[in-house]
Amino acid sequence: MSGDARLAARRFVRLCLEVLNGFRPAAHLRRVSLPTEAAHVVAQGLAGARRVAELRKSNRPGSRPPQRPAPVAVIKVMLCEPRAGAVEAAVTLVTGDRAWAMAFRLEMHRQAWSATTLLII
Repeated sequence: MSGDARLAARRFVRLCLEVLNGFRPAAHLRRVSLPTEAAHVVAQGLAGARRVAELRKSNRPGSRPPQRPAPVAVIKVMLCEPRAGAVEAAVTLVTGDRAWAMAFRLEMHRQAWSATTLLII
């Protein structure tokens, strides 16, 4: 795997974490997405951020809300480069006692890496 592809994937994961944790708006994913796929990528980021926010608001009966909610964090990243100029990733995330999965694909377009697919479950 090329170092450039690995770095692009790492930066995209960091950006997604900032969106999920509420530090950035999901619209920031648009600038790193392929224009034809940007709406889908942003929608997935927004849906993931909403789920994290809802999870943080919901309390178990009899429990006190945490003083500082646990941030979404990366447990594991698995990358593959199916062809030159494309990188796919599967990422395991965690927040509190909840595990998440994120998958994405980046492709080289006009000398820049762009997201073509994002799925957060």
